[in-house]
Order: sequence, then C-alpha cells, then structure tokens
Amino acid sequence: MANSLSASFPEIWAKEQQEVFYKENVAMAVSDTSFKSMMSRGDTLNRPYRSTLTVQSYTRGTGITIDDLTDTNESLTINNEYATGFYIDNFDNIQSNYDVAANYGRDAGVALSNQVDADVLGDYADATSTVDDGDIGGTAGNAIALTTTNVLSVLGAAKRKLQKQNIPMNDLFGVISPEFEEILVQYGAGRDTTMGDEANKNGFIMKFYGFNLHRSNQLAGSAVLAMATEPTANDTVVIEGVTFTFVASPAAAGDVDLSGTADGTRANLASLINNPGTTNANHVALSAADQRTFNNISATNDDSADELTVVAKGVGVLNVSETLTAGGDEWTTTDQAQHNLFGRKGAFTLVMQSEPSVKVRDVDDKLGRNILNGVLYGNKVFADGAKQLVDVQIKSDTYS
Repeated sequence: MANSLSASFPEIWAKEQQEVFYKENVAMAVSDTSFKSMMSRGDTLNRPYRSTLTVQSYTRGTGITIDDLTDTNESLTINNEYATGFYIDNFDNIQSNYDVAANYGRDAGVALSNQVDADVLGDYADATSTVDDGDIGGTAGNAIALTTTNVLSVLGAAKRKLQKQNIPMNDLFGVISPEFEEILVQYGAGRDTTMGDEANKNGFIMKFYGFNLHRSNQLAGSAVLAMATEPTANDTVVIEGVTFTFVASPAAAGDVDLSGTADGTRANLASLINNPGTTNANHVALSAADQRTFNNISATNDDSADELTVVAKGVGVLNVSETLTAGGDEWTTTDQAQHNLFGRKGAFTLVMQSEPSVKVRDVDDKLGRNILNGVLYGNKVFADGAKQLVDVQIKSDTYS
C-alpha cells in the first residue's frame, strides 16, 4: 500500500518576486549637472572658450605686440531621446500575485538611467589625455595588462596627465571596472570605507591616491579586427555573442557579402554593425533581439590599416572572437581595451531636460493600459572638460 496525498499539497508563492540586479549608475556623481535649471526650454547649450594670450619680452619705450582675441563657441545639443513601453491588461493585473506595473516600471526607469551612464562614459575618446602601456614603461599604443605590480604606476600616470594640464587636484574621480578594483584589492588598497553616507552611493567604493573611486559595469570597450585578407566563405566574426557570417550570397540574419576584396568586405561588415536593422545587397539585417544588442555599438573601417575598430558603450567588457581562415587576421589582443576614466568632477557635462518618468495611457480597444517612460538629455565633453579627463586603457582580452 502507498499513500497518494499530493493532490492536497498546496503550492506556495513568495510575497515578492525575485530580486533584479541592476548596473550602478555613476554619471550624476562625476558630471557637471548645473545647467539643468537654465535649460527648462530650448535644445542647445552654448559655452564659448577664450583664445590663449602670449607673454613676450618687453623693452622700455617700445610697442607691445597686441594679441588678437578669439572666442570660439562649443555647443551641447539636447537630442538623446530614449523610451520604454509595455502593456498590462486589467485582468492580468487583477489575477497577478504581484504589482506588475510597479515592478516592471522600476525596471524601465533603471534601464533608461543605465543608457544615460553608457552615453556619458562612452565619451572617453574626447579626453585630452590617455594612459596606455607606453606611459608605464611598456609599448606605446598598447593597452595595459593591469597587475598589482603596475597599478600604482597607472594611477600615478593618470594624475600626472591631469597635472600637466594644470588641473586643480581637488574633486578628483576615477570610474573603474570590477577588474580594476580587483587588482587594487589584491594590491592591498581595499578597505572598509568610513566616509559615511557616500559609501556605496553612485558606485562609490573608496578614496585612494586622491581619487574618489566609483565602480561601474558600464565603461566602454573597444577592439580592433585586423583583416587584410578576403575571408573564406562561412568564416565568422562574433561581437557580444552575435555572429556575422561571410558568404557569397547573403540570405540569413547576420550574413555579410564577400565583395571580392578585404577592404570591401570589411566595409560591408562595418555597415551592418552600424545599421543592424538594414538589409541590402551587402548584408542581411540582424534579428530583432540582436539589433537591440547593437544599440550602443559602432564600427569604423580603415582601409589603409586593414583594420576595423569596434566601440561598445556601456558593456564593461567588449567580448569578441572570430574564425577567420587567414593567418594574422584576428582581433588584436593588445588593442582590446576597457576604457577606465580618471579626472576632475565636471569633466563631463550632462543636461537632463526630462528625467525618467512614468506615463500611464489607457488603450482604446483594450481593457488595459500602456505604461510608458522616457528620458530627454544631452551630454558632452567641452574643451575645458577634455583637459580634465584621462582615458586609461586597460587590456581586456582575458576579461569576460
């Protein structure tokens, strides 16, 4: 005999859904956001800068050479517009065990804030100064293989680059990756902070060597594909898990046409990366899901160098691979870089004209509502901000 009582066993549902872990945002902590009050309307912020005066020797009784004064304008355009939306049926809302609108609405707001961070931290190329392997005794132009042995040299080089631009040494920040933080901890810099409410706010982790350090998973990554030879049919390139396949007759999503020359095929690949939703004779559009992956990824083709440079904002680490047949055609490991940022607060300018805010709209022909959210902002590194920013290029080919 065996009892059969399972029909009476209840199923228990947790009071709350599982926790969702978000990327921490740091842009507001390191940017100049003071222009928001001025930009309640309009779409352009203008900030001119002055020309430099020269000092000359003076001989008594002789004329002084008069410098011409030149003001040069720089402008920030508020044109970053992003939105999210989802539908909730009234009956689903009644029968759900959870507050669907609140939970997904929270997710939407964080996703939009993450996009702001990706755009701000993605402006690394505007930095006046860079720190690469050549700045710590290695090979100029190569990304730095960060270790406990050289991490202090990297921080010292970043501070030196700021000092050479005559930047005041107050309000310094560093936006570093978990990989960079790990090396600092191994070195022995990690400690429990005693800085009160600032700890763990906007990714803040500690103050070290004069820098307020913020951890971020949204730093930009870049990689260089060396491709001097026309690929063989069915060779592939993989970027962030999305496969691009070189074929003679593109037919499937992600197919790239073999043009007959390496330069032409490389240009076709760049075109699809930059236009992932476009199908033409040179390539076939990516799937809808893969297109979203490439919202913050761009490519630049260089025929003279036989290279394709790919930049991804907000990824932390740009993951790439390939199955190219020709020897030497590969992702160059010394050029796979994660762009950690050091500088003085205000190096970035961020104008949030409309912060993420939820709008609820009834749907005419449905028993439910659309939950909408959007953000409107502009970001820029002005000329004075560029001098206050250092792009520290860390070798990332072994990261994941």
